[in-house]
Amino acid sequence: MTASDVTTILNHPAVVTAYNSLAGLTRSYLSSSEQKLLKKAFHYGAEAHRKQFRKSGEPYITHPLTVASILAELNFDINTLCAAILHDTIEDTEVTEEDLVKTFNKTVAYLVQAVTKLDKLKFRNLKEAQAESFVKMLFVMADDLRVIIIKLADRLHNMRTISAMSESSRKRISRETLEVFAPIAERLGLKKIQNEIQELAFWALLPNIAEKLSLKVKELSGNRKEAIKKIQKKISKSLLHSSLNAEVEGRQKTLYSIYKKQQEKNLEFDQIHDVFGVRVIVKSVQDCYIALGVIHGLYAPRENSFKDYIAVPKTNGYQSIHTLVTGPYGLAIEVQIRTGEMDKVCESGVAAHWMYKNKSSDSTSRLTLARNWLGDLLNLQKETGSSLEFYENMKKDLIMDEIYVFTPRGKIIQLPLQSTALDFAYAIHTSVGNTATSAEINNKPASLKQKLQTGQTVKINTSETSAPKAEWLNIVTTSKARTAIRHELKQITDQDAVQVGHKMLDRALDTYGLSFDKLDDKTIQKALKYYKKDSMDDLLKSFAFAELLPSIAAKKMLPLYKQRGLAKEYLPKEAFSITGKEGSILSYPQCCEPLPDDEIVGYMSPIKGIVVHRKNCPNLEEMEKNPERMIVMKWDLEQEVLFRTTIQMDVINKQGVLAKLASIVAENHGNIERFDQVDRDGNYSGLEFHLSIANKMNLKNILYKLRQLPEVLKASRKEIG
Repeated sequence: MTASDVTTILNHPAVVTAYNSLAGLTRSYLSSSEQKLLKKAFHYGAEAHRKQFRKSGEPYITHPLTVASILAELNFDINTLCAAILHDTIEDTEVTEEDLVKTFNKTVAYLVQAVTKLDKLKFRNLKEAQAESFVKMLFVMADDLRVIIIKLADRLHNMRTISAMSESSRKRISRETLEVFAPIAERLGLKKIQNEIQELAFWALLPNIAEKLSLKVKELSGNRKEAIKKIQKKISKSLLHSSLNAEVEGRQKTLYSIYKKQQEKNLEFDQIHDVFGVRVIVKSVQDCYIALGVIHGLYAPRENSFKDYIAVPKTNGYQSIHTLVTGPYGLAIEVQIRTGEMDKVCESGVAAHWMYKNKSSDSTSRLTLARNWLGDLLNLQKETGSSLEFYENMKKDLIMDEIYVFTPRGKIIQLPLQSTALDFAYAIHTSVGNTATSAEINNKPASLKQKLQTGQTVKINTSETSAPKAEWLNIVTTSKARTAIRHELKQITDQDAVQVGHKMLDRALDTYGLSFDKLDDKTIQKALKYYKKDSMDDLLKSFAFAELLPSIAAKKMLPLYKQRGLAKEYLPKEAFSITGKEGSILSYPQCCEPLPDDEIVGYMSPIKGIVVHRKNCPNLEEMEKNPERMIVMKWDLEQEVLFRTTIQMDVINKQGVLAKLASIVAENHGNIERFDQVDRDGNYSGLEFHLSIANKMNLKNILYKLRQLPEVLKASRKEIG
């Protein structure tokens, strides 16, 4: 192309429109010298991309200009905007990092190079490759958060034009957007970007559900708009009467956030009360609480529906007061109250740090929170066994709501929703978690698996003789706790893990008529190199901890043996035998509590390791979608091991009945770990005994003897579920 061709691109209507939009957005906050640098980046980018066009036929430069405009709406600095315009030049053109240093500056060049590295990370599935990419992305983010912010803006524009892609690409990219990029935007407080990419991904991934939900919201809006207007008017008048200068505006929940709330809490649409709401913006924090009093004077607050994120901000720095009140016609309306500064930072998140010449304490704290979060992630990653385990843990942490609980000294601890007392213990310190024995919640004894609620005060009891157990992986929610438990278990059970991994690989190789003993040194060295392991013991341990799949490893080794004619055709797999010597490598979940003589299968979870389920456990339905992780298992115990089970009883309330029940359990070689009274109705009680026993015969004997007691109306093993 000639210079005149570049001029043609610069004068293309779509390019002119895109640049004018960008220039208009930046005119209010960039200096004249910065505006000139922005135009220079535009011309440089147009020249570099002169041979490229989008599927629509428009010059490619329209894409980076739009990405820059998305960031300009957040008032990003000149270096970020220039990098956004040039973000594809190193990857797609002949431009080098050195060229950008000479023409612009080191910051612009670094940002473009870092975004280029991110673009090379492919998220094609949720397996090891994607997990490795996620870890690398965190390291890039840790150096300069603007890198991921440019990537988020790039993703937003790509989502706006996703209809041009194939259906399979739309689904893959939308799923990745919802699972990775939207939660990162939320963690960084980039509310505007988060909301839009979620909505676009939701429509692309689940168009029928989105359409139905959209119609329901439109139908509801007709009924609620009048009520919202009345509330706005009444609140404005009352606040003014109280000498509060406030902005009162209506707000609407996004379709995706409605859908997400329905899924997480199993709610029908008409059970969601905050589809429409009111936002009140005042001048100071003190005014927020005065406004709250005024609003509660007008409308009665709903029970258990007040959240003070000003006193206790969210992890991403979000601050606001939320209260659910009963408005006109008995409608539940959520009111949010915040200051003008909080509102700006709420919408722009960490971007606020670059938005204002005089950095506010709120915007700086947002940046600090984000950097601390990244630092915590990178520390966790160092302790985690594999990228896949880390990625699966973090994917859950990213999307969780939060609770706020207190230590006995009044310190606030933030935890994800569904966290347990054991999660709390690990949040205090790893050593507290590792030695935890029980908890006290609001001064009442509680087990470590007790789920916590906002406002509770939690104390952890410890013992030097206590140590993590494999079952703890079924109790905890946070990645910090899970990583610490897995790390400790690995120290304890290395030798067990080598033996279990040996057996698992043998079983996988047996499918092809091979065995571990037949592997030659060349095959072993090739496998170690492929999986980046220093020794065969390390590789075997990774099978036992479910970090790698032995079935996949066996397939990798197969070609060499097929060439030599040593591998046979597929043979039926023998079941994996549980001998009782596996230590804490295997875990037995609470959902079905398998016992010897139950029919069982194993599932290789990248988070929990090898989990043994009863064959009729309903949770297997979801797991069976990953057949390569399923293991056929059987009992072949060589030593006595105690297993947990639960029995349910309906009994007549009489003095001494508990002593009788406990005596029968003890006489038949059972140990009561815990008992719960699950129901009480006059003279009758429903009891659950959580036992440790050796096998089903013990259980049958215990149940038989319990049923002989006149006080016992019914006794049975607890149903699965």
